[in-house]
Amino acid sequence: MNVADLVAELGTRANVSAVIFTVALVMCRVMPVLIFSPFLGGEVVPTELKMGIGLTLSIVLYPLIAGSVTSIPLSALPYIALMAKEVFVGFTIAFVVNTLFEAARVAGNLVDTMSGSNNAQLYVPQLGQQVTLFSSFKVQLAVVLFLTLNGHHLVIEALADSLVAVPLDGFPRFHDGPWPFFDLMIRVFADLLRVSLALAAPAMLATFLTDVALGAINRVAPQIQVFFISMSVKPLVSVLLVFLVLGALMDRMQGEMVVMLRTLNQALRLLS
Repeated sequence: MNVADLVAELGTRANVSAVIFTVALVMCRVMPVLIFSPFLGGEVVPTELKMGIGLTLSIVLYPLIAGSVTSIPLSALPYIALMAKEVFVGFTIAFVVNTLFEAARVAGNLVDTMSGSNNAQLYVPQLGQQVTLFSSFKVQLAVVLFLTLNGHHLVIEALADSLVAVPLDGFPRFHDGPWPFFDLMIRVFADLLRVSLALAAPAMLATFLTDVALGAINRVAPQIQVFFISMSVKPLVSVLLVFLVLGALMDRMQGEMVVMLRTLNQALRLLS
């Protein structure tokens, strides 16, 4: 059987153009998650590989919506509107998923600022930017923990659920109104600071107490140069304390991942 016969046979079973346009819409929802999610490697992963993963995942998800999608407009403006809607849903999923990783980055930055080691920076491929030492450590820890707990599988499952909640050929209905959804997004952004402070609290408290102790020493013995002493003492205290509370830190990250996935399901429910 040659290619022409194969295409003709496929044309009798399905509209090939409609299938291609449908898979393209699924990719518009999948690609923002793949591009902005640190657990997929960030800038290290080539764009071609991300496109290949997005296409493969879209083809895998296509049978889920093949029977429910009734009509995909092939004209320019309606199709562009559907593409914009798919990108919006994809960005929503990526925004909620990335909350924990951004909180880990901010927490590390807070620890390094308090300990005075924020001048030393490393390039983190998952974030595509220069960050401080503890930011790199906590982001890498969050990525490893997320992958170990099969969080990437849950994200793919959430993508599949989103195709049911917000069909490709329809727009978000906001059955409770648009404000609860945007209120949830605002609270997700606000929780970023809460989680950051929770992850950075032990080291920040230790450096604060170290500053208090050094201040008391300076009052008793003004000739001691406590400023220069603190430059070596506070980073050491931060490192020791972070490794002492590493188990509690991982438990907190795991709990926040559960909250993040629950928030993601709630956001999809509010969109439906």
